[in-house]
Formats: sequence, structure tokens, C-alpha cells
Amino acid sequence: MSSKSHRPYVVSVHGLPDFCEKLTPLLSSEQWEVPYRSPFTLKGLAARFFDLVRADLVYTWGGRITFGQFTRVARFLGKNKLIMLWCGSDVLFAQQQLNAGIAIEPWIRNKIHWAVSPAMAEEVRTLGLECEYVQASFVDSVPNPEPLPDKFRVLVYAPSFKKAELYGLDRVLEVAARLPDVEFNLVGILEWPVPSCPPNVSVHGRIDLTIVYEHSTVLYRPVRHDGGISFMVLEALAHGRHVVYTRPFPASILVHDVDEACRELRRLQGLHQSGQLGLNYRGIEVIANDYSSEKVRADLLARWERVISSEGQNSLPANPKSETCAGADFTRE
Repeated sequence: MSSKSHRPYVVSVHGLPDFCEKLTPLLSSEQWEVPYRSPFTLKGLAARFFDLVRADLVYTWGGRITFGQFTRVARFLGKNKLIMLWCGSDVLFAQQQLNAGIAIEPWIRNKIHWAVSPAMAEEVRTLGLECEYVQASFVDSVPNPEPLPDKFRVLVYAPSFKKAELYGLDRVLEVAARLPDVEFNLVGILEWPVPSCPPNVSVHGRIDLTIVYEHSTVLYRPVRHDGGISFMVLEALAHGRHVVYTRPFPASILVHDVDEACRELRRLQGLHQSGQLGLNYRGIEVIANDYSSEKVRADLLARWERVISSEGQNSLPANPKSETCAGADFTRE
């Protein structure tokens, strides 16, 4: 990054709180001011508006084809250096809007669109937007992962009943019913009770996941759409846990349906019971090499500076580095 004598670059951050609030400690420095302000308080909203007024760059963790309140204000203030990072189910919602006859706003079309995985970038391009895959997702490495627990346990996640189908909650419950001797821990969901929940599934809501990873052997993620890269997958791999996943991803086990999931979980359980299942060292290596905070910090700040320094509202010089990352695919959900 080139040195500069004027004030720090100011980046106005907006989007999914779980992700955006990680950007401040990762990216802020004497050269970069990257504050995250809560959108849920008047004080936070006022600070967010002030950041937007001063911003050299606007960065939204989440993509859309129509205006929201934040993007309307950004347009009103003439903030043309804006990047949208598409993730999760953004594309599904945008496609629903297109199918309903809602057109892409020209101002939004003319901004820079990134996606958190190659698959997501391709999905965004099918909407009619230019989009580039940028590895912007990161987790901290775990210096000394805890050994696998003595008891074989499976970790699963669903954020709500509203998103139950998307996250495959029905698949989780069916697999658990077919493996009655296996303990499943369901995190994330706050509604109670969970319908048709087998007795071997414990529901914990939203809790400290570090402790949960340490007491888990496997993360089972049976999502129906996951064009991004799951933070839970990354975190589980960083802890050396095994991952059974309905998306292809390095150091994880790909399954397509409930039958395959049951078979793979039984296989892992057998290895665990015979003492042959150790930490997922390949997963630990993948995180350290491709998803470390240090790597993402350097790459992201270099890209941001090129956007800020480029002429025109959304022109961006070609990145000399390769834009591919084998198997990359994620959201924390």
C-alpha cells in the first residue's frame, strides 16, 4: 500500500452486523478508519450518517438490486465509490424481485459488485450484473485446537423457522431420527419448541460457539443454498473439527442427501469409537493458508485503495493476482 500524508481513508461500512463488526478490529489503523456503527440506536445511526458524509469509500456486506435506506442516503450524498459484497441468500431475494418485474436500479448496476465465492459471483452475473469473486471472508486461526471430545457429537445450525428450509433443518431432524444414539446440538434458533425434534437433539439458541466447537466432533451443514462461504464451516475447520457439507469445500466431506449424510456420520462415529479419528489437520491448514485474517487484511486494503484511487465512479484497475481460490464457497450462517 502506498504511503500518504493526508488524513486516514474513511470507509463507511453497512450490512450484516455479525460480519461488519469484525471489520473494525481487522482493518482500522493510522491509514484506515473503518468504524462499525450499530443501526439499532439513534446514536449509532447519527454516527453512521457522519461516517457516510466523510467516506472515501462505501462498503456494504450484502448485495441488492433496489435501494434501501442506506443506499438512498449514499446516492443523495454523491457517494459513487461503493462496493457491494454479495453473500448468503442475497441472490435469491434479488431473483424474486426480478421475477416480480422489479428492475435493477441503474445507480446500483453501475457500482462495484463483489461476491464471497466463485459460485456466488456466477449467480450474481446471471442477474445481469458484472461481479467478481473476492476472498473477503476470514476467521482467526486457533493456535492449539482442543482434541476431539471423548463423546461423538454433531453440531448443526439454523437461524430461525423462517429460514428452516434454506438451512435444511428438516434434513437435520431426519438424520438425527435415523441416528438415535448420536448426540446433536442445534444452535442459532430461538423459537421454541422445535417441531418433531427427536430426543437426541439439544436446542441451545445463540451461545458462545468456541465452547460448542470444542465439545463437537463434526459440523453437519445440510443447506439448500449456500452460494457464499459459511463462517461456521471455517470456524469448525479452524478448530480441527470435521465437516459434512452439502457444498463442495476443501477439507470437508461432500454429501448430497440424507442417506449420504447418515452414512458419513456413521463412518466418522465408527472411526471415533475405535480411536482412529483425530483432528482435521487438513482443515486447520486450509484456514491458515487461505482464510487467515492477515491475508484477507492485506488483500482487502490493497483493493480498497485501488478503488479509491481509480478515476471514475466504479472503474478499477485489474488485479495482478489470480482471482480464483479452489473450492472457495461462504456466509456465518
